[in-house]
Amino acid sequence: MSFFKFLKREETRENADGLVEQSMNFKKKMNLGSPLIDLTETELRDLCRHHIDTFEKWSRRIIDEKFKESYGLDYFNYKISPEQPLIKSEIKKRIEQRVRDNPGRFPRKIDAILLEDVEYFLCRDDLYNSQFKNILEPFYSGILEVRKIFDRLIPIRNKLSHGNMISVHEAEQCICYTGDFINVYKQYYINVGKEKDYNVPVFLRIKDNLGNDMIRENSQEIWEVHFYGRTAPKIQLRSGDSYKLWVEVDSSFDSSFYEISWIVKQDYSTVIKKGTGNVIEFTLNNKNVSYAPEIFIYLVTKRDWHRFHGDDDVISLRYEKILPPIEETY
Repeated sequence: MSFFKFLKREETRENADGLVEQSMNFKKKMNLGSPLIDLTETELRDLCRHHIDTFEKWSRRIIDEKFKESYGLDYFNYKISPEQPLIKSEIKKRIEQRVRDNPGRFPRKIDAILLEDVEYFLCRDDLYNSQFKNILEPFYSGILEVRKIFDRLIPIRNKLSHGNMISVHEAEQCICYTGDFINVYKQYYINVGKEKDYNVPVFLRIKDNLGNDMIRENSQEIWEVHFYGRTAPKIQLRSGDSYKLWVEVDSSFDSSFYEISWIVKQDYSTVIKKGTGNVIEFTLNNKNVSYAPEIFIYLVTKRDWHRFHGDDDVISLRYEKILPPIEETY
């Protein structure tokens, strides 16, 4: 039995402090050293940073979806009562300032929240009881245990953010706590999925090498994006340009459960490039000039049935006409 498998056991813990103590006792009993002890300081920090980033990403998703469901799309301006906004003004102002300062990094307001904000939303008494209790319990014993975990995680995150060293023990806490939270979130989505007519993974996000970052709002239909007009950022490509984009899939599904394929066309019959995987990359040439390329990305599960006939999700991307190389335009 591996140490990390032990950390991921699913029974309810009495408290957050006891979890790490139990894992330390387990290692001593099994005569195991820490699996992290041989990592360099940089590797240890990068590993913990990755786990915290992943945890924050999952938390933002769950908060955003629950708030939209209960308070509407404009939940940042929702008021529980005339005197009580859903999101207190100091948090709202700080988030709005972060979005204004770096809109490319934060395409939505929810993307600009901090770990302290995640704790505030999950552990505020009224929101915990109305929005998150059914997700976090019975894995966690209650709001006090959840708060205690954040009391451990936030100082570790602060050390990582300010370039300070962390101990192997702190790294084990970080990996353990964030991993448990993510497993709870995944179980919630598994339970939600069982209630859907079509429980399939879907595309959630698109990023490209030009800094565009688009997050899907409606996953019930094929995701169509036109990179012109008012519905998306305008992208103007030229001959000689290399273009790359990444697609993100609902990670509550294991990647071995589905396959992604894609094709880049410049008309109905001419293929610029095609491939598989969540990274699409190609280079344009003079033969592509004057054509308006399209990218189609398909997700297919390994089930016998599929949501859209032969596919379970599709992205359709349409671009402006390709211009000549810039050195040939004058």
